[in-house]
Amino acid sequence: EMDDNGALIEIWGKTSGYIPIKEASLEPIKHVNTVMEVGQDVTAEVIGTLRGMPVMSPRLAQLATAWEEVLDFRAKDETFETEVIEVNRGGAVCTVKGLRAFLPGSHYLGIPDASIIGKKLNVKFLDVNEDEGKVVISQRRAMMDSQTFSLEKGEVVPGTITGLRNYGAFLELDGGIAGLLHISQISFDRVDNLESLFKVGQRAKVMIIDHDKVNGRVALSTKTLEQQPGDMLKDMQKVFDSAEETGKKFNERMESERQAREAAARDIVAGLGSGLDSASEGDAAEPVAAGDVGSVAE
Repeated sequence: EMDDNGALIEIWGKTSGYIPIKEASLEPIKHVNTVMEVGQDVTAEVIGTLRGMPVMSPRLAQLATAWEEVLDFRAKDETFETEVIEVNRGGAVCTVKGLRAFLPGSHYLGIPDASIIGKKLNVKFLDVNEDEGKVVISQRRAMMDSQTFSLEKGEVVPGTITGLRNYGAFLELDGGIAGLLHISQISFDRVDNLESLFKVGQRAKVMIIDHDKVNGRVALSTKTLEQQPGDMLKDMQKVFDSAEETGKKFNERMESERQAREAAARDIVAGLGSGLDSASEGDAAEPVAAGDVGSVAE
């Protein structure tokens, strides 16, 4: 039998047990008939008694199975589908094999808000710890691994602004990869208010300054595209129009400075080596005074 609070079960034809609705499934349900039906065989664990009747929990058996499947997925590092069930300040909560998994906002392509509840996402695991009951997932990792190309440091690429935060702007680059334009990388001049500078949906050009494929992070910059400090604040469109040319000059300057540093380092090492060789030769060639020999003999 079933009622609004749970289900009555027969144990080996000898006694009856009761499954409370909260123990009927790993996922929250409103009625037992959504996961069970009369006559169905179930595997459950005794967790207590109620008026002399065993209280049973299929949820615990499901929990053990779910962790086995999640750990197997984690070991294979495969991409899988999950559904968003909740959004909070830090990100989103999803379900993975009935377990609650946390999707950090920094690993979602965009900014998570209430509009994504019920949405299905392709993700990969970031962290799984059965002892702590912790499952952390990443949409960025799944997206990065699905790409057939990689972004090169110093490359200038177009993208669309998908979200604004007080610490920077999120962009979806053409090709589906997301990145962060940190507020410190927007301009050589101070930026106080991103909302007065950018709008969601706005097109932009940015330079790749770091691409961490393992952790699914792309760091972007526009200040490297400024011909003069503050151009992003004075004439942003001018910066974007000349982005490829300015970016090329910036990369050439960085490469020239790198080569100069390496040459200076080689000169220092060579100078140290010459000094040591000269000192060794001087010691070997220095004549011994006759008086010194007598002193030694004495």
